[in-house]
Amino acid sequence: MRTLDLMRHMDQNKYKFHFCVLSGLPGDLDDEVRSLGGEVYYIKLGYNFPRAFRRLLRFKDFQVVHSHVHFFSGYILRLAAQEGVSGRIAHFRNTDDGKKPTFLRLMRNRIFKSWINKYATGIVAVCEGAMSFAWGQLWKQDPRCRVIYNGLDVSGFNAYTDSDDVRKEFNLPEDCKLFIHVGRMVPQKNHNRVITIFNQIAHLRPNVALLLVGRAEANLEPGLRQTVSNLKLSAKVAFAGERRDVPRLLKASDVMIFPSLWEGLPGAVLESCAVGTPVLGSDLPGIREIAAQFPSFVKFLPLESSDSEWAIRAESMIEDQKIIELKSNIPNLFNDSMFSIDRCIQEFSRLWENELARN
Repeated sequence: MRTLDLMRHMDQNKYKFHFCVLSGLPGDLDDEVRSLGGEVYYIKLGYNFPRAFRRLLRFKDFQVVHSHVHFFSGYILRLAAQEGVSGRIAHFRNTDDGKKPTFLRLMRNRIFKSWINKYATGIVAVCEGAMSFAWGQLWKQDPRCRVIYNGLDVSGFNAYTDSDDVRKEFNLPEDCKLFIHVGRMVPQKNHNRVITIFNQIAHLRPNVALLLVGRAEANLEPGLRQTVSNLKLSAKVAFAGERRDVPRLLKASDVMIFPSLWEGLPGAVLESCAVGTPVLGSDLPGIREIAAQFPSFVKFLPLESSDSEWAIRAESMIEDQKIIELKSNIPNLFNDSMFSIDRCIQEFSRLWENELARN
């Protein structure tokens, strides 16, 4: 999605983006990639992957391979080097891979990291926290390393104005204070904690509602619905599923609750800032880096803090006078920040031009 944001704004005569999909399966974004002049190749990881991927590189004559698959990028870039691709970029997007650190996995990652060190001509991360996690605290001493923050195009965000319409859509009281969480239903996003925090908020302020936005996962959603029912919150909690109008839903909300277990640079938090909806999130590197740019809109707490502490802080953000005063100027604040799409394009253009100069 972030690469698509770049494609929409970059000169298609200068840059061509091709995607190699390691699931081997078609996806929802493929048609837009093609409409923007890109191509999508489906090469499933498995026994035949190395041969198929090298054949793709050989026949398409790519100048840069830009890999986004965490430490496994070491293997991708090794194959690219074997086919003579001169530009080889590893891109880190998270502060954890969510996998259990078994001995075998640790050894495998050590090998992959050694390959990144040997074969990468550029190393990029979405935030300093992600870079430190992947490459160590001394990453600034490696001239290949740079942090490029994701950029958002917020030009269409102000089109959404009717917050009452959102409440009606989900059968919520028109005058309720609306809390929201945006994120796919995976353990990383900590949905159960969102619900228990909201339960405490409901004790502080009865006329509230919670909107859960994100792709439903069959192995998690039934348990979450049961938790909502057990806490007698069914009338106050709406499951929105996957949506294409997330800025609209965020703009209609009063506060986002975001207690993730780990993150890189969370796009949902950036989108919330872009529409002027305050966020209470986990004390994680990427969230702290966003808060440094938007201190009035983003607050954070340790995950170890109690649900009551989270609830009191989140509820207090509804009527924070500083947030109210700044909301009208949020588009300018965002466009002047390091997360603007223009700044992101400049950084990636500089990166790719450096890589193309190797040819």
